[in-house]
Amino acid sequence: MRDAFHADPATVTLAAAMNGLSDPLRLRIVALLARDGETECSAIYQELGISKSNASHHFRILRECGLLRRTHQGQRQSARLRTDEFEARFPGLLGAVLDNIDSDRQPAGS
Repeated sequence: MRDAFHADPATVTLAAAMNGLSDPLRLRIVALLARDGETECSAIYQELGISKSNASHHFRILRECGLLRRTHQGQRQSARLRTDEFEARFPGLLGAVLDNIDSDRQPAGS
């Protein structure tokens, strides 16, 4: 299997980073990985109730914005956030996003 492209976070633009974080499903993936650490991809599909092809699309975007690293061990694939590298490039951005993911689900005035 060919290794997937993983962007160097040092070369990612702010626009690309914001695009990667602009989708509600990608935010759920990021939150899950922030909570659980490195996670088998199939567990992510199951927990979020999405198809493998849908997840692959979102994983690709997260890899291209420098936020996600996917690894292979035989047939098993896992994903993890590249928190330290992303933080070095965009200080505070990931923390601010993670701190506000749950508040986005709250009704106004709660």
